[in-house]
Amino acid sequence: MKRIFLMLVLCSAVYTVSSQDKKLSLDSLGAYKIIKDKSGKILPWFKPEVPGAAYAHVCKLASEFIKTGTPIEPRTGLPLYLVTCCFEGPHLKGQQAFDAGKTGEDWMHNPAMTYAGMVHSLVMGYRVFSGDESYVKIVKDMLDYQLKHGTTEKGWIWPQVPYASSNPFNKEYYGATRWENDGMRGDGLHGIEPDKVGELGYAYLLFYEVTMDTTYLNAAIHCADALATNIRDIEKIDAGEPITDKSPWPFRINARNGKIIDEFCSNVVEPAKLFEELLRIRPTIAVTNEQVKSWTRARDMAWHWLYSKGGPMKTYIWNAYFEDVPSDPRQANRNQVTPMETARHILRNPHLDADIDRTIPALLHWVESAFGTEGMDAIKEQTWCYEPMGSHTARFASICALWYERTGDVRFKEKAYRYFNNATYSTDQNGVVRVGPTWPSSWFSDGYSDYIRHFLDGYAAVPEWVPLDQDHVLRSSSAIQKISYSNSSIQMKTHDNKGHLTVRMNAKPKSISIGNNKLVEKKTSDNAWSWTAMEKGGLLKINYSNGNEITVSK
Repeated sequence: MKRIFLMLVLCSAVYTVSSQDKKLSLDSLGAYKIIKDKSGKILPWFKPEVPGAAYAHVCKLASEFIKTGTPIEPRTGLPLYLVTCCFEGPHLKGQQAFDAGKTGEDWMHNPAMTYAGMVHSLVMGYRVFSGDESYVKIVKDMLDYQLKHGTTEKGWIWPQVPYASSNPFNKEYYGATRWENDGMRGDGLHGIEPDKVGELGYAYLLFYEVTMDTTYLNAAIHCADALATNIRDIEKIDAGEPITDKSPWPFRINARNGKIIDEFCSNVVEPAKLFEELLRIRPTIAVTNEQVKSWTRARDMAWHWLYSKGGPMKTYIWNAYFEDVPSDPRQANRNQVTPMETARHILRNPHLDADIDRTIPALLHWVESAFGTEGMDAIKEQTWCYEPMGSHTARFASICALWYERTGDVRFKEKAYRYFNNATYSTDQNGVVRVGPTWPSSWFSDGYSDYIRHFLDGYAAVPEWVPLDQDHVLRSSSAIQKISYSNSSIQMKTHDNKGHLTVRMNAKPKSISIGNNKLVEKKTSDNAWSWTAMEKGGLLKINYSNGNEITVSK
């Protein structure tokens, strides 16, 4: 994402400004004066007196910017997010230039990561939280564009998988080529990133579960098949000393000829999620026994490597994620994305780690120690772009919130609160989300696809933060295909015929139905619901089976 070039040019300019006006950097963040409580700790800029209210507000501003506020790039006639990674907002270039779509930045695009995040933030996240179904079409257009203009050829070693990068303002994605002689940042011609094959492949699969359009199921299966076919058994290569400079999938590889560009990538959790979900829904899709065996083998091999003597859970070599960094054979760069997203997946699936009560705090403490910002509740991106950023700050906050939910340790609730509060300052009132306190321009990944979803995870973990402007579905074990909120009911249709839901409501519902059958009010039972009263409103939990159309009657 963030480039070393900017570390040398833009970041140095930021540091110059900061050194010239230290008072501004101490009492302001983004467009706002910092608000603090009586103890001197940060509060959000919006409704600071109401804990959590600001999180829904910035999610709304950011989501609606993607829906209605993104300019059209004049040379291509496409929304900026289809042809560039980043842009400068009106506060930098003026409203006229911004509205004309002329402030997109001339830097490599990161479509696979961005569109995958849009599935999570807008379709699985804000659409469900708000009831605004228009986000399905918006994200569909992104995925369709990637499939048509950014997918490798049939017959290649890595066939029919997404490109992770592209040249800016180019309508076709085939790997960013302009920087091949600058350390091979941007992957080069026909270069792909297998972890992004897993990341977008999983997003394709979730989008299929929402829409039931097999276009996206097939795309997900292509990704899984390529990953399973090309996995390397690192532990088998050398049964003696652990190998720490290779991983099950390289970070960068030429999709056409299989030439490895960068050997190591710690991010195996994204491919693992794709395999796990395909295997979970396999009774409902047409797959072969050979595919099931292949996916199972690849998933198990990747997960075992993660915890092996040479894997990042032991070595903490959390290396390689961002598409615009140069090759790193010495593994000098570290990032916080992969350890935190691995932690999220474990927290959602505790059976994956028998030592979870040590694993998660260790990852949280390491990220805060390695990427924390002195004097500020903010998390830096990576060691090669050591800048605090809103999306990464919100990510860390969300994992703290989820850990608090599991343990009840209020220290992590407080951490989540302060880091989330800091992250709100990235969002301007016009929906432009700045990268962070020292980075005034905007990235579609950092400001939108990898930003919105973290606040919503925080709400699911700490439901008392949820504003009661309306009722809100906070969590579903299944993809929600349709949702609508009204004064008399909440109506949902899920992909699975069995699952559980969590809903924050203003008042206890009158009844819950699956199809024409009413559920009983009872805690620990299938086909039942329970209500926990809170200081305001309460929390509804539904366990259902034998149907997927749920009505909550008020």
